[in-house]
Amino acid sequence: MKKRFCAGICILIALIAALTFSACGLFSAGLPDGNSPYNAAVQEGYTGSEGQWLEEQQTPSTVYRRMWEEAVADGSFSGTYYEFLQSLDLSEDSLGLQKALLSSVSIYSHMTGSTGGSAGSGVIYSLEKSSGDAYVVTNYHVAYNATMRKIYDEFDLHLYGGELDVNTLSASFVGGSMEHDIAVLAIKGSEKVSSVTSSGISSHTNAEVLRASAAIPAVLGDSDSLLVGEKVYAIGNPEAWGISLVSGVVSVDAEYVEMTSIDGAGSVNMLEIRTDAAVNHGNSGGGLFNGAGELVGIVNARSELEGVEGIGYAIPANTAIAVAKNVIENGGTLRSAKLGITVQTTDSRSVYDETSGKTFLSETITIKEVTAGGAAYSARLDVGDTLISMTLNGKKTSLTRRHKVSCVLLGVRKGDTLTVEVSRGGVLMSFRVVFNQDSYFSEK
Repeated sequence: MKKRFCAGICILIALIAALTFSACGLFSAGLPDGNSPYNAAVQEGYTGSEGQWLEEQQTPSTVYRRMWEEAVADGSFSGTYYEFLQSLDLSEDSLGLQKALLSSVSIYSHMTGSTGGSAGSGVIYSLEKSSGDAYVVTNYHVAYNATMRKIYDEFDLHLYGGELDVNTLSASFVGGSMEHDIAVLAIKGSEKVSSVTSSGISSHTNAEVLRASAAIPAVLGDSDSLLVGEKVYAIGNPEAWGISLVSGVVSVDAEYVEMTSIDGAGSVNMLEIRTDAAVNHGNSGGGLFNGAGELVGIVNARSELEGVEGIGYAIPANTAIAVAKNVIENGGTLRSAKLGITVQTTDSRSVYDETSGKTFLSETITIKEVTAGGAAYSARLDVGDTLISMTLNGKKTSLTRRHKVSCVLLGVRKGDTLTVEVSRGGVLMSFRVVFNQDSYFSEK
């Protein structure tokens, strides 16, 4: 018999407009030079329009968009993306969503010996069927008992279509970040799970259930390539009724939202995707997928303000997975790199690319303050520098949106070198930031 569970989800408080990384000011108050990542690309020889350049920074968000780009590249099609869809009589929806269902789990969290608990959802991040070991990403508040102010010590998981007790998977808490509302659970294949059957109590291992299942890890998408108006799908465990799918569209591709902290002690500012998909209690921790079935977000909130309808939120997958990976690689604790700067958005506008039919938001990000003794200070970054790009482990990220700065930093490990390209007085400059000190990291 299942225990009684309360399906929970965070409550939205208000929107905010700014994000800072650190405090102390340093150097002379330099003025932004008016440059931007696109202008920097032109300085380095790029000849296309700003819309074309922004399009090239994106990862195609669906299999059909990738087909269109390949067709344009090989000369077999010359029209816009939307004309391409019309020519093939295609829509954004695809069979990839069937695979998305197979990477989704329902989660029932409880304390040992208790008769109640809470219900939520999760997404399989990695899976080794041979051993039956897996990692599941969910919300921190799904794993956290707010009343007792401690992590639940037992987690029962069910795959899509496997809600019977004989298919229960047992998981343990690896770690997470309350501030980011992301937690990681581990499924150990050798662990035994007891279940009640008509003939009495029987037991099985996690590995036996996973090997016999169709479960697969989620296919990761690029949340920075989402379009406003793009169709998305939330898969979760609403009201603890089992895994189901609902659809909606992206209302805002990325915005900062102020929410009640999970422990109720204050508030936190979180980067969120806003959607009108029907997000209900119990959807927390479940995946937000695009039409190709790629994971683009982790659902964590909805508005419960009086008179507000159709506003749900998901943590962008780029951030959520970066947090999860960081937690796993750091033994259960998020070690977030601190660049030691405060940034500000000095320009924000929309750019339309006629070729692809896409509209982009483009921001200019500048350094407002530099912390004495921090990583940026040591590398000689300065107030007024316009951030152009960051390169980590060979991957270059153009800083066209403010949130990309923090996302890159989540991938930094001790000993890594981060190359930061800036524009200073109209001149492009690169600085190597070496994260070789513990003081350049914080644990959250």
